[in-house]
Amino acid sequence: MMKDKLPLKILIQKDRFKAATSLEILDGESRNIRQTLVYLEKDYSILIKFIQEAIAVSKQEKRVDPRLYWLAGDNIVRFLERIDTLGFYLAQQTSVLARSIATSESFLQTLISFRLRFSNISMVNPTIPWTKYKENKVPIPENDY
Repeated sequence: MMKDKLPLKILIQKDRFKAATSLEILDGESRNIRQTLVYLEKDYSILIKFIQEAIAVSKQEKRVDPRLYWLAGDNIVRFLERIDTLGFYLAQQTSVLARSIATSESFLQTLISFRLRFSNISMVNPTIPWTKYKENKVPIPENDY
């Protein structure tokens, strides 16, 4: 539940990402939360760099391999799972990620939905165009993955 989690806020300062939470929590908590926030800053920076590179590669390709977008979505989903495990939630997650990556919120939602729909990359057929996956026109394979 989000009520049990601490709000994680991502701020951009001088082209660097900063992770923060409410001052009341930081004031009363141990150094552990500060260390976790430093870890999350680095983790978020790595996530953003990966997604930006994946999008740049996809724009250079004549035909996008949908597995590239699956990997991008997987990185986002796993990041959100990690922060949840650490006891945080990303405030306004889609808009924050979209702003950091310089893309639209709807595109990020599409990536996340695509990744959640196809739980394993082996379920994604690289010969099927990305647009078919994006429009949910590809059935989920019946094989167990």
